[in-house]
Amino acid sequence: MPTPSPHPPDSFQATPPQPGGPPSEYAYGRIPRPPSDLASQLREWADIVARGRWIILASVLAVTVPVALYVVRAPDVYQATVKLYVELDPADDLGEVLSSGPRRFGTRRMIQDELYILQNAEDLREATAQALIERGEGPGGERLPVLGPNGTAPLEAVAGRVAGRVRVRQDGNGARGVRVQATSGVPAEAALIADLYAQAYVDRTQSSSRASVTASRAFLEAQADSVQTELADREEAARTYMDREGAVRLDEEASNLVSQLAALEAERDQARVAAGMEASRAAELREQIAGLEGSLSRRLGSGTESALRQDEGRLGALRQRLEDIYLRDPSLREAPSPPADVADLRRQIATLEARVRAQSDRLVEESIAAGGVDAAAEGLPRLSALRDRLTETEVALRGYRSRIGILNGRIAQYETELSRIPSQTVELARLVRERESAERLALGLDQRLQEARVAESAELGYAEIIDSASVPRRPVAPNRRRMVGLGLLLGLGVGLVLAVGRTRLDQAVRRPGQLRDAGYPVLGVIPDVTRLIEDDFGGAERVEVRGREFDARLVTLISPMASAAEAFRGLRTSVQFARPDAVVQTLVVTSASPGEGKSTVASNLAVVMAQAGRRTLLVDADLRRPRVHALFGTARTPGLTDAIATPAQVAPLQVDEEGLLHVLPAGTLVPNPSEHLGSKAFRDLLDRFRGAFDVVVLDAPPVMAATDAVLVSTQTDATLLVAAAGKTKDFELEYAVEQVQAVGAHATGVVLNRFDVAREYGYRYQYAYRYGQKYTYGHDA
Repeated sequence: MPTPSPHPPDSFQATPPQPGGPPSEYAYGRIPRPPSDLASQLREWADIVARGRWIILASVLAVTVPVALYVVRAPDVYQATVKLYVELDPADDLGEVLSSGPRRFGTRRMIQDELYILQNAEDLREATAQALIERGEGPGGERLPVLGPNGTAPLEAVAGRVAGRVRVRQDGNGARGVRVQATSGVPAEAALIADLYAQAYVDRTQSSSRASVTASRAFLEAQADSVQTELADREEAARTYMDREGAVRLDEEASNLVSQLAALEAERDQARVAAGMEASRAAELREQIAGLEGSLSRRLGSGTESALRQDEGRLGALRQRLEDIYLRDPSLREAPSPPADVADLRRQIATLEARVRAQSDRLVEESIAAGGVDAAAEGLPRLSALRDRLTETEVALRGYRSRIGILNGRIAQYETELSRIPSQTVELARLVRERESAERLALGLDQRLQEARVAESAELGYAEIIDSASVPRRPVAPNRRRMVGLGLLLGLGVGLVLAVGRTRLDQAVRRPGQLRDAGYPVLGVIPDVTRLIEDDFGGAERVEVRGREFDARLVTLISPMASAAEAFRGLRTSVQFARPDAVVQTLVVTSASPGEGKSTVASNLAVVMAQAGRRTLLVDADLRRPRVHALFGTARTPGLTDAIATPAQVAPLQVDEEGLLHVLPAGTLVPNPSEHLGSKAFRDLLDRFRGAFDVVVLDAPPVMAATDAVLVSTQTDATLLVAAAGKTKDFELEYAVEQVQAVGAHATGVVLNRFDVAREYGYRYQYAYRYGQKYTYGHDA
């Protein structure tokens, strides 16, 4: 019996890399680690995909099938679009139409304001819902789902559905066009909702633009009615006086004074009317500003807004001063080279206007930075524009009031002159003057009222429909091809993640490369014989050969031309040359844990040893769960335990006809297998077997199940560890190797059993292990 070495030179153990030195090499044979290049990495990824192809396929089906079912059942959605044009710088309202209106300084409106109003204004949804309820059906008599199952949904419910079906977006980058898009499962309903919603917005812009004009028109109508009544009363008073006093007409001097006084009073009354119009317009603007400030004041309180208010106040005061100068000398309004004080006022006003615009923009940016684009940020430009218009209106109002004061002074002068004429003439002059003044005021009011009515009817708002919605012919959703494609991609991605995760987290030894990377010499790779048994023997567990039944996994006996048998012959060669300095006569075959096929490997290895012309003995040293007798179809007794007790009475069983293969079963079960295998009697029996046979193969129990394999390995020339592909864990194999090396046994190498190349490497190397194809010696072409 050879003396065990504490550090055998042929034991396999990876040499750790030295600092600054070359990459680690395998101690066994000094095999350098193969370099990792792009091609090898691609092959590795291809192998991962091939191994996980069923997981990937299952993931693809698990995601794609529900998506496809949803896509098939999902109703079609149609979209109709209305194109609007929004005038960002509309023409001024009544002030531009009426020749006597004040000079406007311009208003600013942002497209974001209109987009926000279009998308969120409650009155637009309600107006559209009301129009849909009044219609009750589509243009062609179609049922409108937006009205509910019975077509009797309340206004609030219909308005909520309209809000969910309408989307607004800007048409182009920086353009003034707006698209109103409505979606529905009924094409005609989508077109109808889009048209009604856009029309409601256009009507809203008209109402908004007409607000101040309407207020002025209503004021003028009330004043006109009052003046007409007053004119009739004054005409009647003048006629009654003339009839009673017998007066026919005024003298020339009195007539001139009366005419001038009447003209002045008419002008004053017109100024009062204009002031009343501006006051009405200012009240309307203050009401709109109050509504906006109510929601904005709670959100905005920055220093920028305070500075904006101060500058707007200064701007209003400067405009008033300039307007007062123009009232005293109207020729200065259009003068190209005005006096220094007028030019200075104009420069200050222009500077303040620019500052107010900059502060308004900065206030919007601050609001966006503080909380995003919300109702406050969207309303700031509108509030600023309303304040500008209110300032202009107040300036005009103060101008009219100043003019009224000037006219009152001139009227007082003429009345003083008129008081010097005779009393009869004075009374008649007064009556005639009041009649003429009322008449001129009535004429002026009638002209202004007509102009206001024209302005109101001509005010079309600042938005118009340039392309109405047409009934869509094709649905826009669901995009079935895209959704199915995305489902396929998603399922493929999930499958790849699962496949890669399984590979990275899997601790099972699956490929020879894993063993080599761990530093273990791979003496052989035995393919899985399941397909061979299915194809050649119909899945039978036992096969009869020369009158004796053998286990179907003894492929070296029942199908010696199979590639699996060739793999065992390769293992035989590797074992023979595993120790260059010694002849391997006794070999123990074990594994890390049960169920890894060690008995099958030991039996087939013994068969190919015998087929090579060497007298071979297979000893079943697994006294706990013996399997050799079942594989060869023999009795379990007598066997090893019986031979240890009475060596002379037990002889190995000859299996083949040539007398080269002998089998010694486990024998009678004993309660203490370790004591039997560690006894001197077992060592003596093993020495006797060495003298009688060329090769002795011992099938030992798994290392993690019992210490028997470690005991036996100290008595043999080599130890062969069997790892089952996909079953043996890397830490289990590492533990088995450590246990064998700990006792100084000759751990020769590892055999990877049950390896399925198609499962692990795809079909790149399947030709090498196509079990049904006996591409070896003795096979006919």
